[in-house]
Amino acid sequence: MAKILAIGGIGEGHVNPMLPIIKAWCEDGDEVHFYSTEDARVKVEAAGAVFKPFENFLGGVRQEDISHFLEFIVLLLNSANHVVPTVVEQARQEAYDFVFHDSLFGWGNLIARLLKLPNIASHASFASTGKKPKMAGETLLKQVGDLLKGGKFIPEIKRLSANLAKTYDVSGPSINEVFCQTGQLNLVYTSTYFQPDYERLDHSYVFSGPSISTRESHSDFPLDSLKGDDRPVVYISMGTVLAKSEPFFRLCLDAFSDGSYQVVISAGRYTDMELFRNAPSHIIARPYVPQLEVLQRSAVFVSHGGMNSVSEALYYDVPLVLIPHAADQPIIAARVEKLGAGVILNKSKLTAAKLRDAVNQAFNEQRFKRSAATIGQSLRDAGGYRTALLAADRFRQERGIN
Repeated sequence: MAKILAIGGIGEGHVNPMLPIIKAWCEDGDEVHFYSTEDARVKVEAAGAVFKPFENFLGGVRQEDISHFLEFIVLLLNSANHVVPTVVEQARQEAYDFVFHDSLFGWGNLIARLLKLPNIASHASFASTGKKPKMAGETLLKQVGDLLKGGKFIPEIKRLSANLAKTYDVSGPSINEVFCQTGQLNLVYTSTYFQPDYERLDHSYVFSGPSISTRESHSDFPLDSLKGDDRPVVYISMGTVLAKSEPFFRLCLDAFSDGSYQVVISAGRYTDMELFRNAPSHIIARPYVPQLEVLQRSAVFVSHGGMNSVSEALYYDVPLVLIPHAADQPIIAARVEKLGAGVILNKSKLTAAKLRDAVNQAFNEQRFKRSAATIGQSLRDAGGYRTALLAADRFRQERGIN
């Protein structure tokens, strides 16, 4: 039986993919200590792990508040001051066999090196190749322009990287190493088909596809009402990126007022539901929606482009209308568009008419459905968490970890 140090990220999209693997280890008799922020406690303990909190180093900063990718790198570098001492000090009192960590948050690679332990990285989004994705046209030009605008953050990044190197007697991490803490084994929850530039990655990367499983739902959502209506379902969810999303949802009410579609809106816990008091009966809005169940009945999914949501939609062959905001969402949206499974809209130029036209296009042009189904088949064929678990078991055996 192994004793495992697990380091999760911040947010469900980074914690959830790790949990089926951790649950399987705990059921086999392993002891897992899982570090994350307090909001992950309930689901981590439900998986059988010992929960150990660290400070939410984002300090209330939301993704949409971050003006530039390089500003996010500064935030991640600053996070080392909060996370690394907390985890290492406690970990040195234990006898862990290896580290299983999120690749973005938590500094798992650095912590594994400091503790001289093998490490497995969990990649909640596409794996980073360390190079710019092979993109063309407007998307690439925008990326280059965005990077140039971020030059003001470079001196702070260099200073923080040098301080980290001095504190822990390691090489100063590059921007890519800050953004992507790789492991000796790298578990990626997508398919080789959906992963951009797959051929650039080595054999340490295992692509398992998303872990789609039945979730316990406490929602009062009327799923039966979707079965008894012949109109196609449009599902709308912006995840947690839009903490103040009322203007967007007003736009949705305007765009879909005529009743051609059944519309399901996952409004999130921060939205004032009074906004939907007078919504027509074909528009159903709830703070929480059982996403997997609704996606199985959906014709089109309108999303911010988070990896979890996009993967779940494509797993069920649902084409997308994507309105990316920050982080990896533009890259994910670009990949969906390149493979023909969705339409991208610019959040700053969004109108009700543009949203309605994009949904009509994704629904009426069958090429989107066909492309979504091709990606979906690749995700299903990848095997889910069992593929990841088999790779992790081989990794353990090779290192004599029982």
